[in-house]
Amino acid sequence: MRRVIAVAVASVFIAGCAGTTGDQPADPAPASRLTAAERETEREARLALRDEALERLYELQPEARKGIESAPGYAVFDVSSVFIVLFVGQRGRGVLIDNASKKPTFMTSSRAGTGPGAGTTRVFQIFVFKVRGAMEQFVLAGGLGGDVGASAGIGAGGIVRSFNPQIDIYQIPQSGFAVQANWGGTVFSVDRDLQ
Repeated sequence: MRRVIAVAVASVFIAGCAGTTGDQPADPAPASRLTAAERETEREARLALRDEALERLYELQPEARKGIESAPGYAVFDVSSVFIVLFVGQRGRGVLIDNASKKPTFMTSSRAGTGPGAGTTRVFQIFVFKVRGAMEQFVLAGGLGGDVGASAGIGAGGIVRSFNPQIDIYQIPQSGFAVQANWGGTVFSVDRDLQ
């Protein structure tokens, strides 16, 4: 078990370091593959996704509203997962909101892991950053952040525990069903197409 977690941590670290080497500046961001109209449509869709996720969270846990409103910031992702025998894959899209500036940072997420499982799920993941440093680390190095975690569950939902005490994580099931126990690393990146 320790070996698998060590491999997952190393994978996330390597992915995070792959962008630049030494003192060399990062390559400029590539031009968006979307037209201006497509970018605006996707931005609006992400903000609507945020509103839907928060509405559902507040219905389930009304006390979460105070934490989100008083936090330096929060992020909301719509994540689809597949569990096939020993493979776990996830892809998501979302938005991070800085409560001080109200500025949205549009992001994507991807996860690779391993562990026994079968099924698919779609969930909202909501991250509440209790301190500004945790939020800034989430978009580390101009948009490449990472997290390593482990979870187990039956069904579409479950309790999510953050290894970082400065972040609260809520997970709200949308659809699907899975029986799974997995571990792996998640990479969160700024969505350059929407900036």
